[in-house]
Order: sequence, then C-alpha cells, then structure tokens
Amino acid sequence: MSDGRLAVGIFGLGRSGWDIHANALADHDGFAVTAVADPVEERRQEARERFGCETFADAEALLESADVDVVVVATPSHTHVPLTIKALQAGRHVVAEKPMAASVAEMDDMVAAAEQAGRVLTCYQPRRLDPDFAFVQEVLASGRLGEIMLLRRTSHRFTRRSDWQTLRKYDGGELSNTVPHLLDQVLLLLGEEPNDLFADLRHTVGLGDAEDHVKLCLRAEGGPLAEIESSLGMAIPQPAWQISGTTGALVGDGTTFTLRWFDPNSLVSLELHEGPAVGRRYGNGETIDWQQEVRTLGRGNRSQALRYYDRLESTLRDGAAVFVTPASVRRQIRVIENARLQTGYA
Repeated sequence: MSDGRLAVGIFGLGRSGWDIHANALADHDGFAVTAVADPVEERRQEARERFGCETFADAEALLESADVDVVVVATPSHTHVPLTIKALQAGRHVVAEKPMAASVAEMDDMVAAAEQAGRVLTCYQPRRLDPDFAFVQEVLASGRLGEIMLLRRTSHRFTRRSDWQTLRKYDGGELSNTVPHLLDQVLLLLGEEPNDLFADLRHTVGLGDAEDHVKLCLRAEGGPLAEIESSLGMAIPQPAWQISGTTGALVGDGTTFTLRWFDPNSLVSLELHEGPAVGRRYGNGETIDWQQEVRTLGRGNRSQALRYYDRLESTLRDGAAVFVTPASVRRQIRVIENARLQTGYA
C-alpha cells in the first residue's frame, strides 16, 4: 500500500474472521484490511462501512480482483485447505485459522504449495502468547518441580452447542475447535514427538454428530504422560493446568496458580527396611519443608492477537523466523488425525 501498511484480505467474516482478525488488524499499524469475502451481504456492508474496503461474495473473486499481500482464511474448517492452496497459488501469504487441515497429507499439500509459490504459510495459534503458558514455561524451566511425571491441560464447560461446528461433514467438533490450542501448547512443552496415543472421543450433550468430549493421552519415550481434555459436557470444571513432578506441583485455572515445591537437598537420608513394619505402621515420619507460592497473572496491555500480528509483520518485512511454522502444526494434525482413526471419528 502507498502508506506502507501490508494489505490484507479476509476470507470469512464470522466469529473468527470478524471478532478476532478484523478487530486485531483494525488496531494494528502495520496492516490494513483492504478486501473481504463473505456470502452474507450484511457482513460485507459492515466491512465496507468500517474499513472502506473492497467486498466480494466469494474468496475466488477476491483473489482475482483484489491487490492484497496477505490472506486470512477464516472460513468454515472444511474449506481451509482448498482456499489456502488457492491463495498461495495466487501469490499471497496466508494465515490459516485452526484447524489448518484434517490430515497430514493435506498439510503436506499446503506446504508444497507455499514452497512452490515462495510465500509464507502460517497458522493462527495465538495461545502460544497466553500469559498462563508463559508462566508454565517459566516454572518448568526453573526446575522447581523436578522430573515431570504428569502434564494435564483441560478446557471444561457445559454447553449444548447447535451450530455448524457440531457437524462432522464441516470438520466440526472439539478436535477442530478447541483441542488445537491446547495440543499446540502441550506439544511445545513436551518438546519431543509423542509415540504413544490413547484417544477417547464422544458425542455427549450437544446436537450434531461431531465429538464434543475429547480425552487424549500422549507420551514421548522417556517423557511424562500428557493428558488433554476438551469437553462441553463438564458440569464441574477441573483445573485448566495440573503439572506434577518429583519435587513439586503446579495447579491453576489459567489466571491464578498455586505452586508447591521443596528443595531436594533439604531431604534427610532414609534407609530401606524390607522386614515387617514397626508397630504395623507404614511411613517414616518424614517432614517435607514445602514452599508455596500463589500467583495471579495479569493479561497485559496488548492482546495476543496483536502480538501475533507483530510477529507476522516482522516475518514479512524483516525476514524474521515464522512464529507458527507449518512443521509445528503438522505435529498436532498428526495427533488429531490418529485420534479420529483410533476412535472411528475419521
């Protein structure tokens, strides 16, 4: 653009396209929304009034007529792959909403299209920038919890959904809607590719036929057990984070965390007794010198969406490393695809 901002076209003006991407881009000095595509005329009119942008009834028309640098694909999940590939082939950089794809094969097709076009391909995974995720990373890096045995990440609520995201034909369900955020965080914390997977997918309280209750158990060789639960059928939510190690634990709801740990050097030496328990009692009377901290996190002055687009701007203007690489997303798509195959939800 003549004013130096990167021109953006948005495919889809629903909750994600409008409430997340359009709102963030409207407040970002490095980008300008210059074109949108949506089949609903009322939404197109709203975009014209807000941005003074070009509007189109479908994505293909936008690609043919609008001069944009970046395309945001925020259409229903089952359209992400074909529209992303078309945008790449048209020479645009692409930010794809999650789920980026439904299979590893589709991910590979998208990456091939990006490489052939010489364009940036990335996924909108802003939860990497959440304050709670940063705090969890800080605690784990401190070593206060010792060797991690269990890493549990949950999103619990009770909601009887009845929209298109409850239908498998549109790639709906919790595996597409919420799990990508949680799984992305967990895989980054694990660091290694998990080689064991147990999946429990269920359709419970909502309409449609897609899963609204997900339980995933992951483990990399020699690593901790990682559990992910994303459920719309939980009347009493459990903590969003629960991490247990050999010298402490961390539990929190995403805002307030309780950290409990001890210094292993403070422990006294013990002797192992193989014979009958003295006085028929077990235990040795040891007292652990526990330390405890309760931390309430702030949200910061700049939203995760704006900070995500800060990183995208640095990549497009300065050649900085891509914040959310397709390779990192491919790992989560592999887990999601295998979970569906394992449970018959493919």
